[in-house]
Amino acid sequence: MLRWLAFWLVVVLLYIALSLYFGSYVYYAMLLVLALVYFLARILLFLPFHWIKRRTLRLVFYFAAVLCSVAVTVCFAVFAVTDLSTNFAISYINSLDYGEHSPACEVSYREDDGVYTLRMTESEMKILQLTDIHLGESLNTIFTDRKALKACYDLIMRTDPDLIIVTGDLVYSVPLATFSNNNMRPLYAFFRFMDNFGIPWAMVYGNHDTEIFASHQSGDLEWLFDSFSYLHRLGETLGQTLLYSKTQPQIYGRYNQYLRVENADGTLNRLLFLIDSNDYVAGSVAINDYDSVHRDQIEWYMDAIDRESEALGRVCPSFVFQHIPFRAFADAEAALRAGDPDAAYLFGANEEQVSCPAKESGFFDAILQKKSTQAVFVGHDHLNNLGITYQGVDLVYGRSIDYIAYPGIAQKTSQRGGTLITLSASDYAIRPIPLE
Repeated sequence: MLRWLAFWLVVVLLYIALSLYFGSYVYYAMLLVLALVYFLARILLFLPFHWIKRRTLRLVFYFAAVLCSVAVTVCFAVFAVTDLSTNFAISYINSLDYGEHSPACEVSYREDDGVYTLRMTESEMKILQLTDIHLGESLNTIFTDRKALKACYDLIMRTDPDLIIVTGDLVYSVPLATFSNNNMRPLYAFFRFMDNFGIPWAMVYGNHDTEIFASHQSGDLEWLFDSFSYLHRLGETLGQTLLYSKTQPQIYGRYNQYLRVENADGTLNRLLFLIDSNDYVAGSVAINDYDSVHRDQIEWYMDAIDRESEALGRVCPSFVFQHIPFRAFADAEAALRAGDPDAAYLFGANEEQVSCPAKESGFFDAILQKKSTQAVFVGHDHLNNLGITYQGVDLVYGRSIDYIAYPGIAQKTSQRGGTLITLSASDYAIRPIPLE
């Protein structure tokens, strides 16, 4: 027994050392597979379950050992695959009937600052918020991925929105849960899926989209974003619907931008800020030590409001979309429970603690100071879908899609769905959409 413990200790330490030194957790995974094959071979050849008296039961153990070996080998093989042609979800995505959609907006793009403008062509415009899709695109997430895509499909077909905004965690590149660290494959699958509707859509990053052990970081994914960018559609190549801006502000974060929504007469309706709430605090070894919006991101947000407000001649209305909630979401819930008049109930309920950063970023203070943002939409906490008006700002948890990240969440139903935001020329309405 001690010899085997020493053997596995050496193998695991060697794998970790090589992976850290060469910066890859994939290339040396075969070392673990070979060690496991050797270990199982020794068991099968030299320790043939002699303590089991019944021959039938001995054969069961033999076959179980062989099947476990094959299963682990297959999982590691999938773990090492990076080719986009191996997508497991594409056949399902291609089998769906996406119908005909005519978004009630016209899209244009400003080259100088990378800002998209969506001009309403009708009296109202519908925005659907989806969040925490959590696609794995691996062998053991085939069925949960299909459920997640089907949930998104049903919500989009039911609401027929003019714009879709996904507030992070499109994918779940966590090897211990999915046996894959590849985040390119599930992102590619989701982009293909969204492109089929012909509806403009945008996104912000979540903490799981580019994990530290993910195969690709944000810089590696730019070609994928560019391939599905609406800029190609504006160049008369139909299909691409992602409102991806090549011109990024020089601030912290993987991706920050804002969209302008105009009324049918060309007047500004509001700004839609898509802000990266980032992932984990740099240098921290604590689990779930979430980062927050950084100071230069807040300054960019304030400058954009000042610039657009000056052109409008008054403070321009705006919404903020990000993944991780800030401290005010927890404060609002506490205030609501205490009967504080600063907190008014809108809808929904929280079934878990607000997972906000320990550090106060000052973003909510900036929101109150600028008096522009009327609502903030987040995701991240999959069992929370509470909406509260706090100090005059609507703080809204979007309903999540996730079927894999939380234990047992595939069997839960009350939290799953989307959030529909309806804009008119002078007002807006927010309505949670439970998944039927």
